Amino acid sequence: STSEVQGSAVLLFANPNSGSKKSKKYLELNASLISLKIPNQKVDLYIFNLCNQESLSEGVLCLQSLLLNKKSLRVVVTGGDGSLVWVIQEMLQKGIDTSNVPFGIMPFGTGNDLSAMLGWGRKPPKPVIGKHNKGLIKYLRTWLDAPVCNLDIWEVTVEVQPEGHFEKVKHRDHKFERERLKDSSGDTKVFKRLMTNYFSVGLDARIGLGFEKRRTNSKWKNKVLYTWEGFKKILCMTTPTITKYTASFWDNETCIFSNQKPLSSKTSVLVALNARTYAGGKFIWDKSKDFRNYWSKPSPCDGKLEFLTFEGVDLAQEMLSSGKAKKLHQGSGPFELAFKPEVHSRVYMQIDGEYFYAIKPK
Repeated sequence: STSEVQGSAVLLFANPNSGSKKSKKYLELNASLISLKIPNQKVDLYIFNLCNQESLSEGVLCLQSLLLNKKSLRVVVTGGDGSLVWVIQEMLQKGIDTSNVPFGIMPFGTGNDLSAMLGWGRKPPKPVIGKHNKGLIKYLRTWLDAPVCNLDIWEVTVEVQPEGHFEKVKHRDHKFERERLKDSSGDTKVFKRLMTNYFSVGLDARIGLGFEKRRTNSKWKNKVLYTWEGFKKILCMTTPTITKYTASFWDNETCIFSNQKPLSSKTSVLVALNARTYAGGKFIWDKSKDFRNYWSKPSPCDGKLEFLTFEGVDLAQEMLSSGKAKKLHQGSGPFELAFKPEVHSRVYMQIDGEYFYAIKPK
C-alpha cells in the first residue's frame, strides 16, 4: 500500500565493470543521494560504487543507519550475479543481519542467470536512466512493488594442502593477468565464497578462466570469445577428467561417488546447481536425459542442490542442443568433495562465474 512505502529508501550498488559496463550510467549521475517523487510517494535513492571500497563501505554504513531507524528499504545491485553475493558478503562481514533485507539484482552482467530466475530478465533496462529520469523512476517503482521471495545462499569452502595455493585472473591497468591469492600469512590456503547459482569443477571452469583473459565490453563479442575458448580447450588441448583428481564425494554420510563407486572415466565437468539455469540460460537439469522419477522439482529455495556431470565434449554440444548433462544427485548436504593428494596439476573451479584454479586441493 502507499502508506507502507511512504518515505521509502532504495540503496543501489552499481558494478561499473560488469558485462557491457552499462551500470556505470547510475554512477554518472554524480550523486550519492537523489530524492525522487513517484505517485503519492517520496523515495530516497542512494547510489554507491561497488568497485570503490570507500563507496562500498559508505553504503554498508548507510544501510546500518536506515535499519536502526526502521526505515522501509530495498537494496538493488546492478551488475552480474556475483555482484549480489559481493554486496551480501560485505554486509555479513560488518555484522548486518541480512535475513530481513530485501535484495534485488538487475541484469547488467554476462550470463544473468539469477536475475532471469527472479524475473528481471537477462538484459539491462532501456533506457537505464532516460530523459528526465523516466527510466530510472519506472524501475524505482518496480523495485518497490516487487514481491519478496526466499533464496538459498550456500557457502563454498575450498582448501589446499600446505604446499598448495590458488590463482585467478584479475583486471589491472586495462589488462588481465594471473594473480596468486595471498592473505596475511602468505599464500591463501582456504578460499571461501557465498553461492547463489552454481559451483563447478572441471572443463567449464578452465574455459571460463581463458575467457576472462579476453573479456570485452560487448556482450555479443563475449559470447563469441567464450565459444572460441571452448573450442580450443575441448578440441585442441588435453584436459584431465574429473576422475583423475577427485577421490570421493559425499552428501552428509551418503557416498555419491568414490574409488569403489566410480564416476564414468570420461567425466569432464561436475556441476552443483542452485539456480534453475546455467551458463546464461541453459536448463541443464530439466533437459537432461534421465527418466528416473524420484527427483523432486528443483527450486532455488528448497534447501537442496542438484548435481550433474558432463562427459567428454558433451559440454560443447550442450551449448548447441540441450540434454547432454547427466543427473548425478539431489540433496541437502552438507557436501564434501575430496581430491587425490598426489595430484599436482591445476584443478579448475568456478563459483557463480568467478573462475580460479587450485594447486593441490584437499
